Amino acid sequence: MEQSKKTLYYLFLVINIIAWSIIGLTRNVMGDDALEAISWGELVEFGTNKHPPLSGWLMGGFYHLFGQHDFAAYFLGALCVTVGFLFIYKLSKLLLDEEVAACASLVMVPCYYYTYTLFYENFNCNILSMALWPMIAYYFYKSLKTEKTTDWVLFGITSALGALTKYQVIFLFLALFIYLLIYRRDCFKHKGVYISVLCGSVVILPHIIWLIQHDFFSFAYMFDRTEVSLHNTPAFMIKFGRIFFPVKFIIDQVLSVLPCILLFGFAALQAKNISVFKENKSGIAFVWILCFLPIIFQSLMGAVSNTRVMGMWGSMMVSFFGLLLFYQFPVKFNKDTFMFVYKWVCSLTLIWLISMLLFSLLQTKLHMGFPYQQIIPEMNSKWDAATNNAPLKYIGGDGRYVYKIKEYNPRPTTVILETFGYENPWVKPADIDKYGAIIIGETKKEAIGQVEYSGIILPKDYKLNVIKCKFEIKNKIGKTKKFKFWYVIIPPKHV
Repeated sequence: MEQSKKTLYYLFLVINIIAWSIIGLTRNVMGDDALEAISWGELVEFGTNKHPPLSGWLMGGFYHLFGQHDFAAYFLGALCVTVGFLFIYKLSKLLLDEEVAACASLVMVPCYYYTYTLFYENFNCNILSMALWPMIAYYFYKSLKTEKTTDWVLFGITSALGALTKYQVIFLFLALFIYLLIYRRDCFKHKGVYISVLCGSVVILPHIIWLIQHDFFSFAYMFDRTEVSLHNTPAFMIKFGRIFFPVKFIIDQVLSVLPCILLFGFAALQAKNISVFKENKSGIAFVWILCFLPIIFQSLMGAVSNTRVMGMWGSMMVSFFGLLLFYQFPVKFNKDTFMFVYKWVCSLTLIWLISMLLFSLLQTKLHMGFPYQQIIPEMNSKWDAATNNAPLKYIGGDGRYVYKIKEYNPRPTTVILETFGYENPWVKPADIDKYGAIIIGETKKEAIGQVEYSGIILPKDYKLNVIKCKFEIKNKIGKTKKFKFWYVIIPPKHV
Protein backbone atom coordinates (compact mmCIF):
# COMPACT_ATOMS: atom_id res chain seq x y z
CA MET A 1 0.00 0.00 0.00
CA GLU A 2 1.42 3.33 -1.01
CA GLN A 3 2.37 5.68 1.80
CA SER A 4 0.06 8.39 0.44
CA LYS A 5 -2.94 6.04 0.61
CA LYS A 6 -2.01 4.91 4.10
CA THR A 7 -1.80 8.55 5.16
CA LEU A 8 -5.25 9.21 3.68
CA TYR A 9 -6.67 6.24 5.58
CA TYR A 10 -5.32 7.42 8.94
CA LEU A 11 -6.36 10.99 8.15
CA PHE A 12 -9.93 9.80 7.65
CA LEU A 13 -9.88 8.06 11.04
CA VAL A 14 -8.78 11.27 12.75
CA ILE A 15 -11.35 13.39 10.90
CA ASN A 16 -14.05 10.83 11.71
CA ILE A 17 -13.42 11.27 15.44
CA ILE A 18 -13.42 15.06 15.20
CA ALA A 19 -16.50 15.32 12.98
CA TRP A 20 -18.74 13.01 15.02
CA SER A 21 -17.57 14.62 18.26
CA ILE A 22 -18.47 18.10 17.03
CA ILE A 23 -21.84 17.14 15.53
CA GLY A 24 -22.90 15.88 18.95
CA LEU A 25 -22.73 19.44 20.26
CA THR A 26 -25.93 20.22 18.33
CA ARG A 27 -27.86 18.25 20.96
CA ASN A 28 -29.27 19.84 24.10
CA VAL A 29 -28.42 16.86 26.33
CA MET A 30 -26.32 13.71 26.21
CA GLY A 31 -27.96 10.37 25.48
CA ASP A 32 -29.53 8.48 28.38
CA ASP A 33 -27.00 5.64 28.26
CA ALA A 34 -24.06 8.04 28.39
CA LEU A 35 -25.62 9.84 31.36
CA GLU A 36 -26.28 6.52 33.08
CA ALA A 37 -22.65 5.50 32.50
CA ILE A 38 -21.50 8.67 34.27
CA SER A 39 -23.51 7.64 37.32
CA TRP A 40 -21.93 4.17 37.19
CA GLY A 41 -18.49 5.77 36.98
CA GLU A 42 -19.16 7.71 40.15
CA LEU A 43 -19.71 4.45 42.04
CA VAL A 44 -16.04 3.45 41.65
CA GLU A 45 -17.01 -0.20 42.12
CA PHE A 46 -16.45 -3.46 40.25
CA GLY A 47 -20.09 -3.74 39.18
CA THR A 48 -23.25 -1.81 38.34
CA ASN A 49 -26.96 -2.52 38.45
CA LYS A 50 -27.02 -3.64 34.78
CA HIS A 51 -23.67 -4.23 33.14
CA PRO A 52 -20.02 -4.82 34.04
CA PRO A 53 -18.23 -1.63 35.11
CA LEU A 54 -15.81 -0.75 32.29
CA SER A 55 -18.15 1.52 30.31
CA GLY A 56 -18.92 3.44 33.50
CA TRP A 57 -15.26 3.79 34.43
CA LEU A 58 -14.35 5.12 30.98
CA MET A 59 -17.31 7.49 30.70
CA GLY A 60 -16.79 8.80 34.22
CA GLY A 61 -13.08 9.27 33.60
CA PHE A 62 -13.53 11.07 30.28
CA TYR A 63 -16.33 13.20 31.70
CA HIS A 64 -14.12 14.56 34.45
CA LEU A 65 -11.12 14.80 32.11
CA PHE A 66 -13.16 17.13 29.86
CA GLY A 67 -14.34 19.27 32.77
CA GLN A 68 -17.77 17.61 33.02
CA HIS A 69 -18.73 18.77 29.53
CA ASP A 70 -21.07 16.86 27.20
CA PHE A 71 -18.30 16.78 24.59
CA ALA A 72 -16.70 13.95 26.58
CA ALA A 73 -19.50 11.53 25.63
CA TYR A 74 -19.47 12.56 21.97
CA PHE A 75 -15.69 12.22 21.78
CA LEU A 76 -15.54 8.90 23.61
CA GLY A 77 -18.21 7.36 21.40
CA ALA A 78 -16.51 8.54 18.21
CA LEU A 79 -13.17 7.31 19.54
CA CYS A 80 -14.56 3.83 20.21
CA VAL A 81 -16.08 3.56 16.74
CA THR A 82 -12.86 4.70 15.10
CA VAL A 83 -10.70 2.33 17.14
CA GLY A 84 -13.04 -0.38 15.88
CA PHE A 85 -12.30 0.65 12.27
CA LEU A 86 -8.58 0.57 13.00
CA PHE A 87 -8.64 -2.97 14.38
CA ILE A 88 -10.88 -4.21 11.57
CA TYR A 89 -8.09 -2.96 9.30
CA LYS A 90 -5.39 -4.65 11.39
CA LEU A 91 -7.30 -7.94 11.46
CA SER A 92 -7.97 -7.72 7.71
CA LYS A 93 -4.24 -7.24 7.05
CA LEU A 94 -3.64 -10.73 8.47
CA LEU A 95 -5.80 -12.13 5.65
CA LEU A 96 -5.71 -9.57 2.81
CA ASP A 97 -3.34 -7.21 1.08
CA GLU A 98 -2.94 -3.96 2.98
CA GLU A 99 -4.83 -1.82 0.48
CA VAL A 100 -7.73 -4.26 0.35
CA ALA A 101 -7.70 -4.47 4.16
CA ALA A 102 -8.10 -0.69 4.38
CA CYS A 103 -11.15 -0.91 2.12
CA ALA A 104 -12.57 -3.76 4.23
CA SER A 105 -12.45 -1.32 7.13
CA LEU A 106 -13.70 1.73 5.20
CA VAL A 107 -16.65 -0.10 3.68
CA MET A 108 -18.15 -0.43 7.18
CA VAL A 109 -18.23 3.35 7.69
CA PRO A 110 -21.77 3.94 6.32
CA CYS A 111 -23.19 1.18 8.55
CA TYR A 112 -26.23 2.36 10.54
CA TYR A 113 -24.55 1.59 13.86
CA TYR A 114 -21.47 3.68 13.09
CA THR A 115 -23.56 6.69 12.07
CA TYR A 116 -27.10 7.20 13.37
CA THR A 117 -26.71 4.99 16.44
CA LEU A 118 -23.44 6.70 17.36
CA PHE A 119 -25.10 10.12 17.10
CA TYR A 120 -28.31 9.12 18.88
CA GLU A 121 -26.78 7.15 21.76
CA ASN A 122 -23.39 8.93 22.02
CA PHE A 123 -21.79 6.26 24.18
CA ASN A 124 -22.79 3.02 25.89
CA CYS A 125 -21.50 -0.50 26.42
CA ASN A 126 -22.52 -1.48 22.87
CA ILE A 127 -20.46 1.31 21.34
CA LEU A 128 -17.49 0.39 23.55
CA SER A 129 -17.89 -3.21 22.38
CA MET A 130 -17.63 -1.97 18.78
CA ALA A 131 -14.01 -1.11 19.64
CA LEU A 132 -13.24 -4.19 21.75
CA TRP A 133 -14.66 -6.99 19.58
CA PRO A 134 -12.32 -6.22 16.64
CA MET A 135 -9.42 -5.96 19.12
CA ILE A 136 -10.25 -9.37 20.59
CA ALA A 137 -10.59 -10.98 17.15
CA TYR A 138 -7.33 -9.38 15.97
CA TYR A 139 -5.23 -10.59 18.90
CA PHE A 140 -6.85 -14.02 18.70
CA TYR A 141 -5.99 -14.57 15.05
CA LYS A 142 -2.60 -12.93 15.38
CA SER A 143 -1.80 -15.24 18.31
CA LEU A 144 -2.63 -18.27 16.20
CA LYS A 145 -0.34 -17.02 13.42
CA THR A 146 2.63 -15.88 15.50
CA GLU A 147 2.23 -18.13 18.57
CA LYS A 148 3.97 -15.38 20.55
CA THR A 149 3.30 -15.23 24.28
CA THR A 150 2.86 -11.44 24.17
CA ASP A 151 0.04 -11.80 21.63
CA TRP A 152 -1.71 -14.42 23.77
CA VAL A 153 -1.39 -12.12 26.79
CA LEU A 154 -2.94 -9.25 24.82
CA PHE A 155 -5.72 -11.55 23.66
CA GLY A 156 -6.44 -12.51 27.26
CA ILE A 157 -6.46 -8.90 28.46
CA THR A 158 -8.65 -7.58 25.63
CA SER A 159 -11.04 -10.51 26.14
CA ALA A 160 -11.33 -9.60 29.81
CA LEU A 161 -11.99 -5.97 28.90
CA GLY A 162 -14.74 -7.19 26.58
CA ALA A 163 -16.24 -9.19 29.44
CA LEU A 164 -15.98 -6.14 31.70
CA THR A 165 -17.98 -4.19 29.11
CA LYS A 166 -20.91 -6.48 28.36
CA TYR A 167 -21.69 -10.11 29.21
CA GLN A 168 -22.82 -10.58 25.63
CA VAL A 169 -19.16 -11.08 24.66
CA ILE A 170 -19.68 -14.73 25.63
CA PHE A 171 -21.14 -15.22 22.14
CA LEU A 172 -17.83 -14.12 20.59
CA PHE A 173 -15.88 -16.41 22.92
CA LEU A 174 -18.10 -19.35 21.96
CA ALA A 175 -17.53 -18.64 18.26
CA LEU A 176 -13.75 -18.49 18.71
CA PHE A 177 -13.77 -21.67 20.80
CA ILE A 178 -15.73 -23.52 18.11
CA TYR A 179 -13.19 -22.36 15.53
CA LEU A 180 -10.36 -23.75 17.67
CA LEU A 181 -12.13 -27.09 18.13
CA ILE A 182 -12.67 -27.53 14.41
CA TYR A 183 -9.57 -26.00 12.83
CA ARG A 184 -6.87 -25.43 15.45
CA ARG A 185 -7.09 -28.14 18.10
CA ASP A 186 -3.31 -28.27 18.07
CA CYS A 187 -3.16 -24.99 19.98
CA PHE A 188 -4.54 -26.70 23.10
CA LYS A 189 -1.18 -28.51 23.34
CA HIS A 190 0.67 -25.22 23.74
CA LYS A 191 0.87 -22.82 26.64
CA GLY A 192 -0.41 -19.73 24.79
CA VAL A 193 -4.14 -20.44 25.17
CA TYR A 194 -3.77 -21.14 28.88
CA ILE A 195 -1.69 -18.01 29.42
CA SER A 196 -4.45 -15.95 27.81
CA VAL A 197 -7.08 -17.58 30.03
CA LEU A 198 -4.97 -16.91 33.11
CA CYS A 199 -4.37 -13.24 32.21
CA GLY A 200 -8.03 -12.68 31.41
CA SER A 201 -9.13 -14.36 34.64
CA VAL A 202 -6.87 -12.14 36.73
CA VAL A 203 -8.31 -9.00 35.11
CA ILE A 204 -11.94 -10.04 35.50
CA LEU A 205 -11.62 -11.65 38.96
CA PRO A 206 -12.54 -8.50 40.96
CA HIS A 207 -15.81 -8.24 39.04
CA ILE A 208 -16.61 -11.91 39.66
CA ILE A 209 -15.99 -11.41 43.38
CA TRP A 210 -18.29 -8.37 43.29
CA LEU A 211 -21.03 -10.42 41.60
CA ILE A 212 -20.76 -13.14 44.24
CA GLN A 213 -20.91 -10.60 47.05
CA HIS A 214 -24.06 -9.05 45.55
CA ASP A 215 -25.90 -12.27 44.63
CA PHE A 216 -25.38 -11.67 40.88
CA PHE A 217 -28.21 -9.17 41.05
CA SER A 218 -27.04 -7.27 37.95
CA PHE A 219 -28.10 -10.32 35.89
CA ALA A 220 -31.67 -9.42 36.88
CA TYR A 221 -31.52 -6.72 34.22
CA MET A 222 -31.30 -9.41 31.51
CA PHE A 223 -34.13 -11.43 33.02
CA ASP A 224 -36.19 -8.24 33.27
CA ARG A 225 -36.38 -8.22 29.46
CA THR A 226 -38.06 -11.63 29.19
CA GLU A 227 -41.71 -12.06 28.24
CA VAL A 228 -43.03 -11.41 31.76
CA SER A 229 -41.55 -7.92 31.69
CA LEU A 230 -42.74 -6.83 28.27
CA HIS A 231 -45.27 -4.44 29.75
CA ASN A 232 -45.82 -2.36 26.61
CA THR A 233 -45.61 -5.17 24.07
CA PRO A 234 -48.77 -6.27 22.21
CA ALA A 235 -50.06 -9.68 23.25
CA PHE A 236 -49.51 -11.26 19.82
CA MET A 237 -45.82 -10.27 19.93
CA ILE A 238 -45.42 -11.91 23.34
CA LYS A 239 -47.21 -15.02 22.10
CA PHE A 240 -44.98 -15.32 19.04
CA GLY A 241 -41.98 -13.61 20.61
CA ARG A 242 -39.74 -16.66 20.21
CA ILE A 243 -40.02 -16.14 16.46
CA PHE A 244 -40.77 -12.43 16.14
CA PHE A 245 -37.88 -11.00 18.18
CA PRO A 246 -35.05 -13.20 16.79
CA VAL A 247 -36.23 -12.68 13.20
CA LYS A 248 -36.48 -8.94 13.71
CA PHE A 249 -32.98 -8.97 15.23
CA ILE A 250 -31.55 -10.68 12.16
CA ILE A 251 -33.39 -8.31 9.81
CA ASP A 252 -31.97 -5.35 11.75
CA GLN A 253 -28.43 -6.64 11.16
CA VAL A 254 -29.06 -7.16 7.44
CA LEU A 255 -30.44 -3.64 7.07
CA SER A 256 -27.56 -2.15 9.06
CA VAL A 257 -24.94 -3.51 6.62
CA LEU A 258 -26.97 -2.95 3.45
CA PRO A 259 -25.14 0.33 2.66
CA CYS A 260 -21.84 -1.54 3.11
CA ILE A 261 -22.91 -4.24 0.66
CA LEU A 262 -23.93 -1.60 -1.89
CA LEU A 263 -20.62 0.21 -1.50
CA PHE A 264 -18.75 -3.06 -1.96
CA GLY A 265 -20.83 -3.74 -5.08
CA PHE A 266 -19.91 -0.33 -6.52
CA ALA A 267 -16.23 -1.06 -5.87
CA ALA A 268 -16.54 -4.43 -7.63
CA LEU A 269 -18.19 -2.80 -10.64
CA GLN A 270 -15.49 -0.15 -10.78
CA ALA A 271 -12.76 -2.81 -10.71
CA LYS A 272 -14.71 -4.87 -13.27
CA ASN A 273 -13.52 -8.07 -11.65
CA ILE A 274 -14.89 -10.17 -8.82
CA SER A 275 -14.54 -13.84 -7.97
CA VAL A 276 -15.20 -16.31 -5.16
CA PHE A 277 -12.26 -17.21 -2.92
CA LYS A 278 -11.93 -20.96 -2.42
CA GLU A 279 -8.46 -21.38 -0.93
CA ASN A 280 -7.39 -21.27 2.74
CA LYS A 281 -10.49 -22.98 4.11
CA SER A 282 -9.36 -22.27 7.66
CA GLY A 283 -9.22 -18.51 7.01
CA ILE A 284 -12.59 -18.46 5.26
CA ALA A 285 -14.15 -20.48 8.06
CA PHE A 286 -12.72 -18.08 10.65
CA VAL A 287 -14.30 -15.06 8.96
CA TRP A 288 -17.69 -16.76 8.50
CA ILE A 289 -17.71 -18.01 12.09
CA LEU A 290 -16.75 -14.54 13.32
CA CYS A 291 -19.51 -12.86 11.30
CA PHE A 292 -22.42 -15.19 11.83
CA LEU A 293 -22.12 -17.41 14.91
CA PRO A 294 -22.52 -14.57 17.48
CA ILE A 295 -25.62 -13.35 15.61
CA ILE A 296 -27.02 -16.88 15.56
CA PHE A 297 -26.28 -17.36 19.27
CA GLN A 298 -27.98 -14.07 20.14
CA SER A 299 -31.02 -15.02 18.07
CA LEU A 300 -31.22 -18.46 19.68
CA MET A 301 -31.06 -16.89 23.13
CA GLY A 302 -34.03 -14.74 22.19
CA ALA A 303 -35.92 -17.75 20.84
CA VAL A 304 -35.25 -19.91 23.91
CA SER A 305 -35.97 -17.25 26.54
CA ASN A 306 -38.59 -15.26 24.60
CA THR A 307 -36.43 -12.23 25.22
CA ARG A 308 -36.88 -8.89 23.51
CA VAL A 309 -33.67 -9.04 21.43
CA MET A 310 -32.75 -5.45 20.59
CA GLY A 311 -31.25 -4.63 17.20
CA MET A 312 -28.35 -2.64 18.65
CA TRP A 313 -27.15 -5.74 20.48
CA GLY A 314 -25.76 -6.77 17.11
CA SER A 315 -23.81 -3.55 16.52
CA MET A 316 -20.47 -5.10 17.45
CA MET A 317 -21.30 -8.40 15.69
CA VAL A 318 -21.47 -6.88 12.20
CA SER A 319 -18.01 -5.31 12.56
CA PHE A 320 -16.36 -7.98 10.43
CA PHE A 321 -18.78 -7.90 7.51
CA GLY A 322 -16.49 -5.78 5.32
CA LEU A 323 -13.71 -8.33 5.83
CA LEU A 324 -16.09 -11.10 4.81
CA LEU A 325 -17.08 -9.31 1.61
CA PHE A 326 -13.55 -8.57 0.43
CA TYR A 327 -12.16 -11.96 1.51
CA GLN A 328 -14.91 -14.24 0.27
CA PHE A 329 -15.53 -12.25 -2.92
CA PRO A 330 -12.12 -10.86 -3.93
CA VAL A 331 -12.09 -7.69 -5.99
CA LYS A 332 -9.10 -7.36 -8.30
CA PHE A 333 -7.83 -3.93 -7.31
CA ASN A 334 -6.51 -1.52 -9.89
CA LYS A 335 -4.72 1.74 -9.21
CA ASP A 336 -8.03 3.61 -8.75
CA THR A 337 -10.00 1.15 -6.59
CA PHE A 338 -8.84 2.40 -3.20
CA MET A 339 -9.48 6.05 -4.12
CA PHE A 340 -12.90 5.09 -5.49
CA VAL A 341 -13.89 3.54 -2.15
CA TYR A 342 -12.24 6.33 -0.19
CA LYS A 343 -14.12 9.09 -2.04
CA TRP A 344 -17.42 7.27 -1.62
CA VAL A 345 -16.81 6.82 2.10
CA CYS A 346 -15.94 10.50 2.56
CA SER A 347 -19.06 11.53 0.62
CA LEU A 348 -21.34 9.18 2.54
CA THR A 349 -19.88 10.34 5.86
CA LEU A 350 -20.55 13.96 4.90
CA ILE A 351 -24.13 13.05 3.94
CA TRP A 352 -24.64 11.30 7.27
CA LEU A 353 -23.23 14.26 9.20
CA ILE A 354 -25.49 16.73 7.38
CA SER A 355 -28.47 14.43 7.95
CA MET A 356 -27.73 14.23 11.67
CA LEU A 357 -27.37 18.00 11.83
CA LEU A 358 -30.81 18.45 10.25
CA PHE A 359 -32.24 15.74 12.48
CA SER A 360 -30.90 17.52 15.54
CA LEU A 361 -32.29 20.89 14.46
CA LEU A 362 -35.75 19.52 13.61
CA GLN A 363 -36.28 16.91 16.32
CA THR A 364 -38.53 17.29 19.36
CA LYS A 365 -37.35 14.13 21.10
CA LEU A 366 -36.99 13.92 24.87
CA HIS A 367 -33.77 11.94 24.34
CA MET A 368 -32.00 14.87 22.69
CA GLY A 369 -33.89 18.07 23.50
CA PHE A 370 -34.83 17.79 27.18
CA PRO A 371 -35.11 21.45 28.39
CA TYR A 372 -33.36 21.02 31.71
CA GLN A 373 -32.73 24.77 31.88
CA GLN A 374 -36.43 25.37 32.53
CA ILE A 375 -37.23 22.22 34.55
CA ILE A 376 -34.41 21.98 37.09
CA PRO A 377 -34.74 25.47 38.67
CA GLU A 378 -38.49 24.92 39.16
CA MET A 379 -37.90 21.48 40.67
CA ASN A 380 -35.20 22.80 43.00
CA SER A 381 -37.55 25.57 44.12
CA LYS A 382 -40.32 23.05 44.90
CA TRP A 383 -37.84 20.93 46.84
CA ASP A 384 -36.63 23.92 48.88
CA ALA A 385 -40.19 24.89 49.77
CA ALA A 386 -41.11 21.36 50.84
CA THR A 387 -37.93 20.64 52.84
CA ASN A 388 -36.99 24.01 54.38
CA ASN A 389 -34.01 24.29 52.00
CA ALA A 390 -32.54 20.89 52.82
CA PRO A 391 -29.78 19.75 50.40
CA LEU A 392 -31.06 17.57 47.56
CA LYS A 393 -28.92 14.46 47.63
CA TYR A 394 -30.91 11.58 46.07
CA ILE A 395 -33.03 11.26 42.93
CA GLY A 396 -34.56 8.11 41.46
CA GLY A 397 -37.29 6.66 39.26
CA ASP A 398 -37.76 6.88 35.48
CA GLY A 399 -34.28 6.97 33.94
CA ARG A 400 -35.38 9.08 30.97
CA TYR A 401 -35.76 12.01 33.35
CA VAL A 402 -33.60 11.06 36.32
CA TYR A 403 -30.20 10.94 34.63
CA LYS A 404 -30.73 14.23 32.82
CA ILE A 405 -31.93 16.07 35.92
CA LYS A 406 -29.16 14.57 38.01
CA GLU A 407 -26.32 15.46 35.64
CA TYR A 408 -27.45 18.96 34.65
CA ASN A 409 -28.48 19.99 38.16
CA PRO A 410 -25.92 22.34 39.73
CA ARG A 411 -26.71 20.64 43.04
CA PRO A 412 -24.63 17.44 43.41
CA THR A 413 -27.05 14.50 43.56
CA THR A 414 -26.82 10.70 43.49
CA VAL A 415 -29.06 8.47 41.41
CA ILE A 416 -30.95 5.71 43.21
CA LEU A 417 -30.18 2.98 40.69
CA GLU A 418 -32.81 0.37 39.82
CA THR A 419 -32.04 -2.96 41.45
CA PHE A 420 -35.01 -4.94 40.09
CA GLY A 421 -36.38 -5.99 43.45
CA TYR A 422 -32.97 -6.68 45.07
CA GLU A 423 -31.65 -4.76 48.04
CA ASN A 424 -29.95 -1.60 46.86
CA PRO A 425 -26.25 -1.80 47.87
CA TRP A 426 -25.64 1.92 47.35
CA VAL A 427 -28.64 3.65 48.94
CA LYS A 428 -30.22 2.46 52.20
CA PRO A 429 -33.56 3.39 53.79
CA ALA A 430 -31.61 5.20 56.49
CA ASP A 431 -30.12 7.47 53.81
CA ILE A 432 -33.62 8.50 52.69
CA ASP A 433 -34.63 8.98 56.33
CA LYS A 434 -31.78 11.41 56.71
CA TYR A 435 -31.74 13.23 53.37
CA GLY A 436 -35.05 12.57 51.60
CA ALA A 437 -35.31 12.12 47.84
CA ILE A 438 -37.13 13.01 44.64
CA ILE A 439 -38.71 10.08 42.78
CA ILE A 440 -39.91 10.56 39.16
CA GLY A 441 -42.50 8.71 37.08
CA GLU A 442 -44.18 9.34 33.75
CA THR A 443 -47.61 9.27 35.43
CA LYS A 444 -48.76 10.04 38.96
CA LYS A 445 -49.41 6.35 39.61
CA GLU A 446 -46.00 5.40 38.31
CA ALA A 447 -44.25 8.08 40.35
CA ILE A 448 -45.78 6.78 43.59
CA GLY A 449 -45.11 3.20 42.48
CA GLN A 450 -41.45 4.06 41.81
CA VAL A 451 -41.07 4.95 45.48
CA GLU A 452 -41.55 1.31 46.40
CA TYR A 453 -39.80 -0.04 43.29
CA SER A 454 -36.65 1.95 44.07
CA GLY A 455 -36.23 -0.14 47.18
CA ILE A 456 -37.08 2.67 49.61
CA ILE A 457 -38.85 1.62 52.81
CA LEU A 458 -40.86 4.50 54.19
CA PRO A 459 -42.41 4.88 57.64
CA LYS A 460 -46.15 5.45 57.66
CA ASP A 461 -45.77 8.98 58.91
CA TYR A 462 -43.94 10.09 55.79
CA LYS A 463 -45.62 12.88 53.88
CA LEU A 464 -45.33 12.58 50.12
CA ASN A 465 -45.58 15.71 47.99
CA VAL A 466 -46.70 14.68 44.50
CA ILE A 467 -46.11 17.34 41.83
CA LYS A 468 -46.92 17.48 38.13
CA CYS A 469 -44.32 18.95 35.76
CA LYS A 470 -45.40 20.11 32.30
CA PHE A 471 -42.97 21.31 29.64
CA GLU A 472 -42.47 21.44 25.90
CA ILE A 473 -39.60 20.93 23.48
CA LYS A 474 -39.33 23.38 20.59
CA ASN A 475 -37.18 22.78 17.52
CA LYS A 476 -35.46 25.34 15.29
CA ILE A 477 -38.45 25.83 12.98
CA GLY A 478 -40.88 26.45 15.82
CA LYS A 479 -42.52 23.03 16.04
CA THR A 480 -43.29 22.08 19.62
CA LYS A 481 -44.10 18.86 21.44
CA LYS A 482 -45.59 18.79 24.92
CA PHE A 483 -44.47 16.44 27.70
CA LYS A 484 -45.31 15.89 31.32
CA PHE A 485 -44.11 13.80 34.21
CA TRP A 486 -44.81 13.52 37.92
CA TYR A 487 -42.38 13.55 40.78
CA VAL A 488 -42.66 12.76 44.46
CA ILE A 489 -40.81 14.84 47.01
CA ILE A 490 -39.89 12.78 50.06
CA PRO A 491 -38.66 15.24 52.70
CA PRO A 492 -35.94 14.26 55.18
CA LYS A 493 -37.49 12.66 58.24
CA HIS A 494 -36.43 15.51 60.52
CA VAL A 495 -38.31 18.11 58.43
